[in-house]
Amino acid sequence: MQAVRKRVPFAFKSEDDQDDQVHNAASNEHNRKALQVMLTLSAVLHLIYWFSDRRSPFFAIFPPSSHDQASNAPVPFSGILTYIAILTHVNLSLLVHPRHVVIAGWAVRPIGFAETFAWSAICPIVTVYTGKAWQTTAWWCISAVMTCVIYVVHGWIQKADKEVTELENLQYRAPGA
Repeated sequence: MQAVRKRVPFAFKSEDDQDDQVHNAASNEHNRKALQVMLTLSAVLHLIYWFSDRRSPFFAIFPPSSHDQASNAPVPFSGILTYIAILTHVNLSLLVHPRHVVIAGWAVRPIGFAETFAWSAICPIVTVYTGKAWQTTAWWCISAVMTCVIYVVHGWIQKADKEVTELENLQYRAPGA
């Protein structure tokens, strides 16, 4: 009887598989840190605004027109709007870096992007409704812009994670074949 030759399947093993996962994780972490830096800077600017005279910081770059002083005045309840903007930044920070935060026995979880978009749109709508200068409206649009940027980058991160998972599922595995 002839010796039966054992079939050894071709196994394609890439050394880059682990490297791709590490690169993806590092890229995601880099993106999250960049978003966190942007959020921190924006939140600090809002805190400075809260303790200042509450005029738009853009007036320093683009001086207001002198013909309509009412539109150049601060929004009447800008303290509440600043509080909403800061809370929006905190929520975005929790969306960027999900953590298990517990305050006074209550778990703090971020609200979704749809609600965050709605909360961040309150401030610009109020400034447009009260007829403020474009510099004031642009200042209050910062939270909405930050929400849009974080939504897009968060989507990219999730898409990259999904693509890596799909590639891992495509690997040929045939032990003992």
